[in-house]
Parts: sequence; C-alpha cells; structure tokens
Amino acid sequence: MASPAGNVWELSIRELINKRIVTFRHLRNSMALPLELDIISGDSRLNFNGNSNGAASETLQTSGNAARLNNKRRAYFNTLLFDADDLRGMFNSIRLRKRTRAYFMLGASLGPILAISNPSDYIKALGILINEYDAYMAESGNKAKKRHFFRKSKGGEEHGPSIQASYEQGNFSYLDTHSPPFDLDFLQVFDTFCQITVIMYTKLADSLMSVSITQAAFDNIAKIDSRFKKMVGVVTKELDELVKNAVTKELRLIDPLDMAASPDNEINTDWETSSVYK
Repeated sequence: MASPAGNVWELSIRELINKRIVTFRHLRNSMALPLELDIISGDSRLNFNGNSNGAASETLQTSGNAARLNNKRRAYFNTLLFDADDLRGMFNSIRLRKRTRAYFMLGASLGPILAISNPSDYIKALGILINEYDAYMAESGNKAKKRHFFRKSKGGEEHGPSIQASYEQGNFSYLDTHSPPFDLDFLQVFDTFCQITVIMYTKLADSLMSVSITQAAFDNIAKIDSRFKKMVGVVTKELDELVKNAVTKELRLIDPLDMAASPDNEINTDWETSSVYK
C-alpha cells in the first residue's frame, strides 16, 4: 500500500505529465506548416521506390496525408494561425543549427529507451539520459576553452588526450551524439521531437502504476521534466513574440496614428544565450 506522501507525489507527477502532453501536442499542431498539394505532388522525392512505377498512388497517398495534416492545424492558444513564412523566418534552420541538432540528438536518444519494458529501468534510463545530455551540452558550450586547455598547460606539457578522446567519441550509455550527413530542418525536427516526447510522457504515466513513488523517484522525474520544460519554454517564448508582433501589425493597420511607432523589438533567437543551455 502506498504511503500518503507517495500518493501526493504520484498525483503531482500525473498532473505534470498530463500538462506536458497537452502542451507538446498543441505545439505540434499549431506549428504544422500548411502543405500545398500541387507542390507536394510534383516533388520528385515522393518516389520512394526509385522509379516512376506507382507514382500516382504515392501522390494520392501523400495528398491524403497532406489534407489530414492541414485539418490538424490549430491556432496557437486560439489566437493566431501561423503563416509558413513567419514560422520559417522565426525558426531559421541555419541560424538555429545548434538548437536543431540538440533537439534531434535528444529525440533520437529517446528511441531505444522507449523499448525498455521494465518501468523502474525505464525511469532510471531517462534520468541517466538527461544527466548525459546536460553534461554534453555543458561541455559543448565550453568547447573552445576545452581545446585550449588540452593543447597545453601553463608549463607547456600536453594534458588529458585520453579524456579529450573519450569526450569527442561520445561514450555515453544512452545519449546518441551522431549527426546525420545532411542539413536538418528545425520545424521538421521539432515536430518529430514533440511526437516522441508525447510518447515518452505517456509511457512514463503508465510506468507510475507499477512503481512506488518515493522522494528519490519524484526528484528524478521532476529533473527529467525540468529539462523538457526548458527546451519547450524557449520555443513558446518565441511563439509568444510572434503572436505579439502579428497583433501589433494588425492594430497599426486599424490606427493610422500609430504608424509612426517604433519598430518591433528584436527577438533574441541566439541559441548560445537561450535558457536551454542553462
């Protein structure tokens, strides 16, 4: 029988998990790009078999998927239906290359963990992954300083080649630091990241039915959630600014006396200074 404290912790965690699932689902729907069926049907990349046979059926299937995705688009917190150009302007894949890779890296690392069947091992693995991710990102942020340190000490002697090699090789239990051999699109990566994160939280909620919630377990789950909350917090902050700018522009069209107002404040989209690194 669970203790009263355990019941309170479990209730708190379930409420937190449900909130996060709703948030990630909403962000995925509100940031989905509107798909043009005529553009999609003419895309040569639809030919998955490498030949022209079956192209018509593939086009029909893709068109159906496009219609389904368009129907799932939602206004951001019932305020604004984002335009594709606005989204791509805000979340430029070149400018946000580091952030895109971070989302890709963490999302790809969740895949093998989702295959763990034991609830206790699953929660433990998530905690280890977050610790490894935080350590890796902290090291990446100090990469220049690390390179300088490993090159030479004050006395001119070489230091720590084995430690440096271990870091560069990415010897982690769960964190997958490999990069794909092509450029990543931020919006596509974030869409998939939201999807796999919802699956992760759903399985985490199911795992609570098979484990006893102690103080240590509660703290571990809270730390896991804190990392995902910070990562999604950066995006929601930028989306809030996008909504504010759009509303401001509309109001200026209504009030001609406000046309001479100062330009919108620039949004800080520099990944190096965002809260995800903190």
